[in-house]
Amino acid sequence: TAPNGAPQRYQAGRYIEATDYPNWEPLGTLMTPLYETAATLRDDSAIHAEIERIRAQTESPRERAEAVLTLVQDRVRYVALAMGEGGYVPATADETWARRYGDCKAKTALLLAMLRPLGIDAEPVLANIDGRDGLPDLLPRVGQFNHVLVRATIDGRTYWFDGTRTGDRKLDTIETPPFRWGLPVL
Repeated sequence: TAPNGAPQRYQAGRYIEATDYPNWEPLGTLMTPLYETAATLRDDSAIHAEIERIRAQTESPRERAEAVLTLVQDRVRYVALAMGEGGYVPATADETWARRYGDCKAKTALLLAMLRPLGIDAEPVLANIDGRDGLPDLLPRVGQFNHVLVRATIDGRTYWFDGTRTGDRKLDTIETPPFRWGLPVL
């Protein structure tokens, strides 16, 4: 019996873990082609027009990032989709934009597809929103993660873009998420 107030990791009963991965890095590498493919726009993509509209509005990377984040949060509904291939393969940015809804994976791919052409350094980061504080002590496996967001670097500062949220209008008001651990998708 776990003591009252113990961290969540103590609430788990007995279990066995198994993995083929020697450490966490190969998991990030495993996910890389999924997000690179999903964030690649077709030549005839309607998203190119949105990118050019934002590019024409301002030269400021901060303002461009704010415009992209606002667009993804406001014009694409969040719908949790955890089906097919373990629920880890993101829908393409083009598909997400066309249907105007997506889960965290799809919205992350859309953010990447728009931020990168605007010169903003951005990468997906897998996270666990359940607040697990002992994640590094567990064996590396994809199932440890249940969310993905974007880590963007603008003018030397790191920002966390979560396409599933709403209302993030200014970079200075976006709070660092409370997730204890994240795995960059390299």
